[in-house]
This record gives sequence, structure tokens and C-alpha cells, in this order.
Amino acid sequence: MPINRCRDRNRIRDRFFSTTITITSQPSHITRDVYFLLMLKFLARRILFIISVSIFIVFFVFLGMGMASNSERSEPNFDLVEPGLVAWGQTTTFFSNISQGEWGNFQTSTGEIPLNEFLRDAYINSMGLLLVALVGSALIGVTLGGIAALSKRTSLGLLTVTVLGISAPSFFAALLLQQGAIRYQDAFQQRLVSVAGFGWDVQHMLLPVLVLAARPLAYLTRSSFISFDGIMKQDYIRTATAKGLRRSGVVLIHAFKNIAVPVLTAVSVSLRFSLSTLPVVEFFFAWPGLGLRLIEAINGRQTEVVVALAFALGLTFLIVNLLLDVIYRMIDPRLRSEE
Repeated sequence: MPINRCRDRNRIRDRFFSTTITITSQPSHITRDVYFLLMLKFLARRILFIISVSIFIVFFVFLGMGMASNSERSEPNFDLVEPGLVAWGQTTTFFSNISQGEWGNFQTSTGEIPLNEFLRDAYINSMGLLLVALVGSALIGVTLGGIAALSKRTSLGLLTVTVLGISAPSFFAALLLQQGAIRYQDAFQQRLVSVAGFGWDVQHMLLPVLVLAARPLAYLTRSSFISFDGIMKQDYIRTATAKGLRRSGVVLIHAFKNIAVPVLTAVSVSLRFSLSTLPVVEFFFAWPGLGLRLIEAINGRQTEVVVALAFALGLTFLIVNLLLDVIYRMIDPRLRSEE
């Protein structure tokens, strides 16, 4: 009898596990398909959002430039309906032209040049500067935040510096660095760095990158510190430590995986900081990018150039946010389960 009972138990156990495997394998396949459809729906919704926001950006820039030109007339027109209709007509013409690859030309001091070539050169110059500043800020900020969270001695001083870095106005930091470099050159008769001009070298890029990276570095450091400090107090970190894993292994294997989403969110906010600071930095250091060209075009009342530059900046920010949202859903299972 005991032998028969053991056989019955084993048979029931085998049936249970085989049924469990059969049941759980099918929902895994369905979940993957459902997640794929949800991702397509999410992408379609976000692409429609990007198109809508791009249209509004172009429309309001046309409207603003039209109202600025109207205010300079001897007898300005205060009716908003007519400028709005004109701006909407210009918006539809703009998107119709760029859909056909026709950006047009515009007049400069050296002659007439194609707008797409002008936009391409300015875009490369600005994005190169932004990329160096953001990548450097992310690497240094995450490292400093992790060190501050693991070593409580430096946390207060580091957080104080990050608050100052976030609060400092970009134009004030640019002015201080520029004046400091000029005073150094006057005192020692030796140029430390270039205070203005363009060049893909350390002398020309150092000051613009420092100003662009100041707020992102401070924000990323603070965000990394808060994320690391919270994660290191979790139960699974204590369990990994109790199993005998080294401190470095616990941090690199377990902690770093779980700060990916907060760090990516901080990078998105830092991109917003950098884009808002870009015109000031490029103006101070005469860097021929989107920000400087935008200020020059506004002063020169070159409406088509202003619209193209604003459209490029806005579209860049929207596409980067879309990519970050997709990465969120790839690395964080909680977002997939919520959907």
C-alpha cells in the first residue's frame, strides 16, 4: 500500500508540473504578441503626437515672426485673425515644400546659399557639442552619485555643489569662465583656452562644454545619488550581500540595473536643460550652431531660417524623448505589465 501511494503521488505531481508548464508556456507566447501590438499602438500614438507638436511649433514661429514684423510698422495691425490665417498658410506651404525636399535658399552677407546645407552644418555643430556635454555629464554624474551614496561622508558636500550647479544661470557661468580665461591670458601672457570661435579641439570646445554640462552634471549627480541610496537599502541588496558577494559585485550587477530608468529620465531632463542653454552658450563663445544661427536669424527677421532652426530643435527633442520611452519599456518589466 505505501508503495502504491508513493506511485500515485508521483503520478499526480508529474501531471501537475506538466500541466503547469503547458499553461505557462502559452501565455508567454500570447503576452509577447500582445506586448508587440501594444508597442505598435504606443509608437503610432507618439508619432501622431510628434507630428501635431511639430505643426504647432512651425505655426507659432510663423505667427510670432509675423507679429514681430507687424509691430515694427508705422501703423501696426492688432487683429490676430489675419496673421493667424497667414501663419497657417505659411505652415502648410512649409510642410508641403519639405515633404518634396525643397528647403529653398536665403540671402547672407556672402551671397545666396541653400537652406538645407546651412541647417545641416549648424545642426552638426550643435549636436556634436551637446553630445560631448551630455555623455560626459552622464558618465561623471552617475559615478559621483554612486560614490556619494556608498560613502556617506561626501554626500552633504556633493549635494550642496549640485544644488549650486542647478541654480547657477548659464549666462553667468559663461561670463565667469570667459572673463577668467581673458584675465589669465593678460596676467601670464599665455592663452589657456580659446574664449571664442569654432574648432573640434579641446581649446575651442572646453568652455562651451563646461557651461552646457554644468546643470546636467549637477542634476544627474543628484538623481544618481537618490536612486543609489534608495536601491542600496532594498532587501535584495541585503540578500546579495549576505550571500557573500563582494561590494563591487553587488553594485555593478544588482544596483546598476535598477537605476537605468531614473538615469534615463534624468538624461531626458538634462537634454531639456542643454537645449535651453544652447543659444546662450553659442552666442557667448561664437559657436556656429543652431542657437547662434537662431539668434542671428531672429535679429535679421529671416522668417524661413528661424522656422527651420526651431523645427530642427523641436523635432530633435521629440525624437530623443520617443527613443527614451521605447528604451524604458525594453528595460523595465513594470511598464510592460502596466500596459
